[in-house]
Amino acid sequence: MEINDVDYKIQYDEATKTVKFTGSIRLQNLPAYEPLKLFLRDAAKNCQGSWLTLDFRDLLFVNSSGITTLSMFIIDSRKSATCQIKIQGSLNISWQSKSLSNFKKLWDQVVLEIS
Repeated sequence: MEINDVDYKIQYDEATKTVKFTGSIRLQNLPAYEPLKLFLRDAAKNCQGSWLTLDFRDLLFVNSSGITTLSMFIIDSRKSATCQIKIQGSLNISWQSKSLSNFKKLWDQVVLEIS
């Protein structure tokens, strides 16, 4: 599975159960993020009973609507308990060190790997 745009790419690797985000995501509003929301939901269905890794290490930017979409996905995952979530981030990208830790506040079972 893959979403490929001029400014960003989102890929799901079924073998490693990892969603990798690359580039900069600056969509206009929450409805514009619906394809991403559905993509994440499908990835979560594919990893039932195991871990789903969200790899943001190469995502340079995501706007507030994107953060809201990701937050809603974390909350939905907590409610459904379909799979556990691991989040990988980079200390070198400022939005990640500030925002990724908030996902742990939404669901204390989220594992953060920020380096």
